Amino acid sequence: MNHTEQTLMIAIASMDGNDMPKTHFGEAPRFELYRVSVDAAAWQQTVVNPGADAHQPDHGGHGHGDTGKGAGIGHLLGSHGVEVMVSRAFGANIQRMRQRFLPIKVDVPTVAEALTLIRAAWPRVVTHWEDGVARKHLVLHGPV
Repeated sequence: MNHTEQTLMIAIASMDGNDMPKTHFGEAPRFELYRVSVDAAAWQQTVVNPGADAHQPDHGGHGHGDTGKGAGIGHLLGSHGVEVMVSRAFGANIQRMRQRFLPIKVDVPTVAEALTLIRAAWPRVVTHWEDGVARKHLVLHGPV
């Protein structure tokens, strides 16, 4: 399959369906799921993050690298067929999560802008996804 035919299920960290939090992916209150291709991004559903408030007190209120939290989010998103995770920030769990998902870090504040970046970089996104368990995370920058 060539890159123009490929579709991927993408989970975008979200505050309210529009704005993306500045916090780590696992701390987002919800995830917006989209079926994305080079030509389109179709919203599928909103998934509430049950671990959004599960902070670790020994890390200044953040669950940095909490394997239980990461596994829970991985299972939740996996059950919805998610292949790509998109956020403005990731924590230590990115090392484990990228074996199952393609993490994409973006520097834009909204879900719509993140989708635009992803579609503009579609060949890179698909290539990174196809790297399998050896994949690295991808960083996409918005317009300056």
